[in-house]
Amino acid sequence: MRIPPSVPRPAWARHSPFPSALVTPPRHGAEPLLLALLALMVFTGAFVIIDIAYNAASLAAIGLFTLFGLRVDRTNIPLILFLVVFNLAGLAALQPYLDVQESREFMLGTCFVATTAIFFAFTLNENALARLAAIKWGMIAGAVIAALLGIAGYVDLFGSAAWFTMHGGRVSGTFRDPNVLGPFLVLPILFLAQDFLTSPRGRLLRAGLAAPILLALFLTFSRGAWAGLAIGLATLGTMMFITSRSASMRGRILLLGLLALFGLGLGLAAILSIDSVAALFEDRFTLQKDYDSGPSGRFGSQLRALPDLLERPFGHGPNRFSYYYPENPHNTYLMAFSSYGWAGGITFLAFILATLTLAFRTALLKTPFQPHAVVLFAALVPHLVQNFQIDTDRWRHLFMIYGLCWGLATISRRWIGEYRTYAHAAYRAAAARVAAPAPAPSPASSPA
Repeated sequence: MRIPPSVPRPAWARHSPFPSALVTPPRHGAEPLLLALLALMVFTGAFVIIDIAYNAASLAAIGLFTLFGLRVDRTNIPLILFLVVFNLAGLAALQPYLDVQESREFMLGTCFVATTAIFFAFTLNENALARLAAIKWGMIAGAVIAALLGIAGYVDLFGSAAWFTMHGGRVSGTFRDPNVLGPFLVLPILFLAQDFLTSPRGRLLRAGLAAPILLALFLTFSRGAWAGLAIGLATLGTMMFITSRSASMRGRILLLGLLALFGLGLGLAAILSIDSVAALFEDRFTLQKDYDSGPSGRFGSQLRALPDLLERPFGHGPNRFSYYYPENPHNTYLMAFSSYGWAGGITFLAFILATLTLAFRTALLKTPFQPHAVVLFAALVPHLVQNFQIDTDRWRHLFMIYGLCWGLATISRRWIGEYRTYAHAAYRAAAARVAAPAPAPSPASSPA
């Protein structure tokens, strides 16, 4: 579709050479309301201490999107099958423990986050760029509020330490666990880091938004979150370097990466000059704590559970690992076999491998959605590594990442297919114009 120079360029033309439904808003006119509700849903995901907020926003968003037409693509089916089989396996493992409220609530939570993952994948089938932006800024806004409240709790502003810190002064913010707040903050930081590298305008604003998030992540004193941020930033820089066609962008990535390391060193030196922070940092920086080692420690329990689970096709039952061992496994892959049985564990492993492969391939595709695919892949990798040391099987933001990775894979391939069809039709039209014979001169214009 060629746009005459005199006609103002529509919004979609900045991202796509043709007006695909993936980059244009639907015609029902309710898209601004849907975008606001989608952003609110993601925003409330930052307030785990108020569960009802996210639950209510999610139900409202799913209901309203469905009312106005939630498009389903046939390539969304594998995601649905993976999560349905995973949950059915968990429900089968639940049957002997239907009278146990803890197990019932555990499976209800799993079904809920799986539903939200499918919903996030579906939302991208129309007006994807605007909806991805709503999700991105909703998450950044939630992360900033959670971080600021956590920092306020750390300095005990207005006596808020009891609300927003745990375990001897570690920042938990609006979460119930510092070890969950920290990983949650990784994706917003990656979004802001990518924007800082690619958008000259607004860099000061993005740095200002990133500062409290980075500080709160550090003050969680979560070893997994620290490692997750390092892995995420390294993955983001590597993928941006690989996918960029600009030599200046590659140079900027290398330069800003070095400056970030230098700034991180200065920041750590400054904050570790505070004795209380330095003491807690030294304690948390120990790679293996007392509760990790020994036969009854975390790793010992995991090793003892492996032969036990080989004899239990339905596992220990949903969230019942701690009935047999001192505490939960702190390993999501082991938790999958323990809570969902052999069928659930195998399905979960297959799902993770498929998601990782799909997300990587999508990040390499040159589409209008590539920047989002790159940053979500960079956020996915550290979470999958962290699965080895913490139970993430019902994390809201992680299932959002799963759903968005599958949704981006669907729309990226669909956009490429549409573009090839458009380009082929444009080529045939141009070839027909070239091959058309010149019109014969009219008798009136012929010489006398």
